[in-house]
Amino acid sequence: MRRWMKRGAGLGGLVLLAVIGWLALRQDPVAPEPTATDIATADLTAPAVADDPEPPPIAAVPEAAEAAAQPPPQPAAAAPQPGAAPGQPTADGQAPAAPDAPTASTTPEGASPSTPDSADAPSEADSYVTIVRLEKGDTISSVLQDLDFAPTEIGNAVQALSTRLTLKRLQIGQALTLEVRTPEDADAKPILQTLTIRPDARREVTLQRDDDGTFSAAEKIFDVIAKLVRASGVVDGSLIASADAAGVPRPALAEMVRAFSWDVNFQHDMKAGDRFAVLIEQSWTTDGRLVDSGRVLWAELTTGAGQQTYSIYRFKPQSGADGFYYGNGQSVVKALLRTPLSLSRISSRFGMRRHPVLGFSRMHKGIDFAAPPGTPILAAGAGQVVQAGRNGGYGNWVKLRHGRGLATGYAHMSRVARGLRPGHKVRQGQVIGFVGSTGMSTGPHLHFELHRNGIPVNPLTVAQTSVRASLAGADLTRFKAAVARINRARADATVLQTSAP
Repeated sequence: MRRWMKRGAGLGGLVLLAVIGWLALRQDPVAPEPTATDIATADLTAPAVADDPEPPPIAAVPEAAEAAAQPPPQPAAAAPQPGAAPGQPTADGQAPAAPDAPTASTTPEGASPSTPDSADAPSEADSYVTIVRLEKGDTISSVLQDLDFAPTEIGNAVQALSTRLTLKRLQIGQALTLEVRTPEDADAKPILQTLTIRPDARREVTLQRDDDGTFSAAEKIFDVIAKLVRASGVVDGSLIASADAAGVPRPALAEMVRAFSWDVNFQHDMKAGDRFAVLIEQSWTTDGRLVDSGRVLWAELTTGAGQQTYSIYRFKPQSGADGFYYGNGQSVVKALLRTPLSLSRISSRFGMRRHPVLGFSRMHKGIDFAAPPGTPILAAGAGQVVQAGRNGGYGNWVKLRHGRGLATGYAHMSRVARGLRPGHKVRQGQVIGFVGSTGMSTGPHLHFELHRNGIPVNPLTVAQTSVRASLAGADLTRFKAAVARINRARADATVLQTSAP
């Protein structure tokens, strides 16, 4: 094309160009997009541009010269030049448009085109779930305020929740699960859809936004099932640390210790290598939440490096409360506790000794149990309060009278239990005071005395020989059946965790 134009430079060529330009001006500004058929059948010769930027001046007809001076308009879509591959630039430096190319969407990236059906319904991306835990001083209202909900929304939500919950009783750490909808207007407040609270394992309260924008609260109660779990281990250091390593819950451990404390002094009798095992009945909800830590059904303990073994079973006689019994049907409960403190240490025994304050030898009429200040002191047996208050070198002192000529005394208390007065009756194991160091004492401990017919005797000796109840008749038959049932269940119980042997 360029060679033809150079050879035809002259008046005839200029006139021809002027005519072509005048015809182009008469056409529509935007040409229709060619179809595949048009491109296949059209003349593929594109308008050419002269190599020389300024052609030499040549005399011409005025109208033709004026027309030639105006540049021809660019077509909307140029046809590709012959032999040009798709996507390659043409002579005008532009890449050709692909035939039948779809029109580009004007919808922003990540957004969906609006339709009449979806214009009013929020998508999943418009809502989110968040979990908040109550901290000290938090309330439901303050949490919702921190999440920037509207005041009217907060008031309506709290009012609806109060019909199902006592909001002032929610505990620190209580989880609130909220479903929140993001408003369409960026300056608007978030919208609360649901709020779920599990005040305890068995109950779940859900606040729900209704179709009219109001709130309603519903409560769900979960069914509870019993589950048997077991744990066992070897004593390494202390029983408490070893039981913790075995996964024994603290309430179950305390129950086990109280049951064995009638016959076992845990500070003196337990040795490294002694073993323990326990079967616990726990309550679980049907959705897998623990309701309580459980109660002991069976426990076994060896003492003295395996020299003695104790096995106890929980049983409830027809007339009476449930308790623990040895395999022969004899109750673990004696008339007197062996030790009035849980997990205490004997620091001074009954008999002659050198007094730590007076400095000379004299009769020690009781047993001293070393324990941290404030440790609860338990009544060794059921009885009546004879004395409660200050008593010279004994400091704060309590004396109890039991049956069969027995009496017990408790000295050096930091304080006597509130409401304990002479003449009051106490039950075995009831807290009557707290460990201290009042009176003639060198440190916090309990001085414990046992009197028989007014004469001090060794508390440990009497406690070991103290009488205990035994099952008989129908109760004994039922107990033996319960023992067989518990022994079978031990093998199938879920293992909590086993401490290293």
